[in-house]
Amino acid sequence: MNRGKSRSGSEGARRGLQVLLSIPVIVALALFAGCGSSSSSGSSSSSKNLGSSYNVASAGKQTLTLWWLGNQEIPGIETWMKNAIGAFEKQHPNVKVNTVLESTNTYTTTQKTTCRSGAGPDIWYNWGGIWSLEVAWLGCTVPNEAVLSSSDIGAVPAVGGTKWQGKTWLYPIEQRLYPIIYNKALLSKAGVSTPPATWTEFLADLAKLKASGAQPLVTGLKDGFGGENLAVAIERQVLPVPSLIRDVVNGTMNTPEWKEWLEKAYSLKPYFNNDTNSITYSQGLARFQAGKAAMIFASPGWRQTVTQMNGEGKTVGIFKVPTYSSSADAGKLYEDTPGFQVTKFAKNPQLAGAFLAFLHSPAEVNEFYSITGDVPSDSRWHPTSYKSPIDGELLQWLGQGIDYYSANYYPTANIDENGNFVVFQGMYGGHTTVAQALNTYQTEITKWRQLQPAELANYRSWLNGY
Repeated sequence: MNRGKSRSGSEGARRGLQVLLSIPVIVALALFAGCGSSSSSGSSSSSKNLGSSYNVASAGKQTLTLWWLGNQEIPGIETWMKNAIGAFEKQHPNVKVNTVLESTNTYTTTQKTTCRSGAGPDIWYNWGGIWSLEVAWLGCTVPNEAVLSSSDIGAVPAVGGTKWQGKTWLYPIEQRLYPIIYNKALLSKAGVSTPPATWTEFLADLAKLKASGAQPLVTGLKDGFGGENLAVAIERQVLPVPSLIRDVVNGTMNTPEWKEWLEKAYSLKPYFNNDTNSITYSQGLARFQAGKAAMIFASPGWRQTVTQMNGEGKTVGIFKVPTYSSSADAGKLYEDTPGFQVTKFAKNPQLAGAFLAFLHSPAEVNEFYSITGDVPSDSRWHPTSYKSPIDGELLQWLGQGIDYYSANYYPTANIDENGNFVVFQGMYGGHTTVAQALNTYQTEITKWRQLQPAELANYRSWLNGY
């Protein structure tokens, strides 16, 4: 997942820890079996009296503890959470909710260490896909279905990003979306009146921008994150989530689909800055913010960038990644799905579920949008007014359906760090060909499958139930 330290300060250093996620999950299924049997007791076997239907008063005097990353992940969310907790405690004076701000540098390690110790918080923050499922495979968490009502779950379609064994394992709070940001003045100067919708139009517009003297696209690959952003933006059009999981299971990343998206990525090389490998993503973003480049593929925190630039009079807009595929998913927005999980340590899992359901109540999701500016992950949210025309565009696009952030669905250390990072540095800053790039991915997935048989078994289980 795109976790650079540098971009907005909100994403932390979790990327540097992704190699830790390759630790073999030798006892994953056994641990899960033990956890699952305990978490499915009582009312968790039914949707009655769960989540928003749970009688909080019946719990007696209780304390809930939540671990998270706060403003490091979503600027403004600490204020929102403080207000939400105040409202929950006022409504339910028998419950006290404590939050613990964790370090992004050690968060994933802390989660796994805590899981092994058998004691920890009632709720913790996590990301979508492999991030939330790895701790589920370790038996660290309980499924949404054990703590939330069917109506609570049904109102958050993004739970589909963590389907495993017929259940879902993360309750998203935010729709973290990824468009392309563009400088309207530079496009206008180049004779481009509207942003491109197709890949053919995209290449034509990039050529016009280059001919006008503008830098068409900018990124930085020194820290690797720019490569991940680009891979996710392009590959998902021909490799939806089930296909990515299938390719991990089968060990096939030299297929026509992988070749197709890499060829599209390679076609952008002439339009990027020629020093991609010498700068970080944040340095590339700084050039875009200074008006020295026409377009940039968005990263987390981009909404703050757009707001700041428009406030400074540098008028910018957004558009969806242009399509090159005719697949039904090609034109959809893609998103990460950060949210919360109830842990196996929760003293009262149903009470923890009730708190999560409260965070999704109409008043709370409205305030979430008002304070953070980010789109809540809840289909019941219908704002009467948008903060900006850009928000209106996002919501219109969201009506066409969503896809997921593809880097969350394959082994991160091998296919992301040793794949995406290396491949894009080689293609844009060196002489790596598409054929060589394909070979890199294939070599890495072959290596991973040989070294991580337990994780491979978990991926097979994931694919079978997705």
